[in-house]
Amino acid sequence: METANRNKSETIRKKIQQWSEENPRPMPWRSIKNPYLIWLSEIILQQTRVMQGWDYYLKFSESYPTVKDLADAHIDDVLKNWEGLGYYQRARNMHAAAQQIVSTFEGRFPDDYDSIRSLKGVGDYTASAIASFAYGLPHAVVDGNVIRILTRLFGISGIITSAPVRRSIDALADEVLDKDRPGKHNQAIMDFGAMQCTPAPRCESCPLTADCSAFKDNLVGQIPLKKKPRPKRERFFYYIVFHQEEDLYIKKRSQKDVWEGLYEFYLIEQPEVRDWHQVVEHLPIPCDLEYETAHYKQTLSHQIIHARFALAAITGDRLLKEGYSAVNKKKMRNFAFPKIVDCYLRDKGVNLN
Repeated sequence: METANRNKSETIRKKIQQWSEENPRPMPWRSIKNPYLIWLSEIILQQTRVMQGWDYYLKFSESYPTVKDLADAHIDDVLKNWEGLGYYQRARNMHAAAQQIVSTFEGRFPDDYDSIRSLKGVGDYTASAIASFAYGLPHAVVDGNVIRILTRLFGISGIITSAPVRRSIDALADEVLDKDRPGKHNQAIMDFGAMQCTPAPRCESCPLTADCSAFKDNLVGQIPLKKKPRPKRERFFYYIVFHQEEDLYIKKRSQKDVWEGLYEFYLIEQPEVRDWHQVVEHLPIPCDLEYETAHYKQTLSHQIIHARFALAAITGDRLLKEGYSAVNKKKMRNFAFPKIVDCYLRDKGVNLN
């Protein structure tokens, strides 16, 4: 059985690489050996579509051409450049990792798997990608695309998040890996998952149907098997946009919560949908609402944010004493906001970009 698996792995390896040569996928980070730029691309592409991440990669590689440039940057500037990409913890981790490289590795990107894996925000997949693409080290990448391919090809029907199943997948990924050309192989198998063996696969044109257990058993639609996701938590944000002449009052979110480090208006969170008079009746800052918006909604990985905005005038320096900054509308573009606040500002005609 082990010999049969090895033979199957070799066949899969050859066919995927041949497919890759026939279906090139040009991208700006391909065929480069600079580990810093490879790392940038991998962090940006986590949970992000390639076409969306493309412009962000170009922006970051131009704004911070070296790891020291990124380490020396202010976190507010990094978050502003990241604005709109989501999952902002990636940007915070990336900035911290750049500082870690400067302080721990004297500004040189580490060149072994364990050291790469030690960087803030770098997991097994990212470390394997950098190690193989930049240094030609024989580490197999195992992302969602690779998991989907291997579970279908080898007929693995267990829940992919279970420890035994994941160990089997990792072992198969290592077995299929081309140890002589790991970077080329890793790129090829990820492209194959992104373009051919997709969630709704193109089996009619797949060169591996003869080697695919799921195809033979008519189980392609059932593999890989995922645990049923938990219901998303719903949250209700009521923003009061306090203004004084042409200034708007904003404050940075500092708590360990969604959108940490981004700016927002005066926020009152409620456990459920409320009328505005219920929201403001106990507000410590008396105000008359001038304008109320319709419902804004943003779906995140584990929660759904419902937001409404109301405009209100204010006098004095009460908000300044509470840590808010009075910022002219024309300078709003200098601050990084959550997407839901950004949408409100665009709708209100405050040009951010």
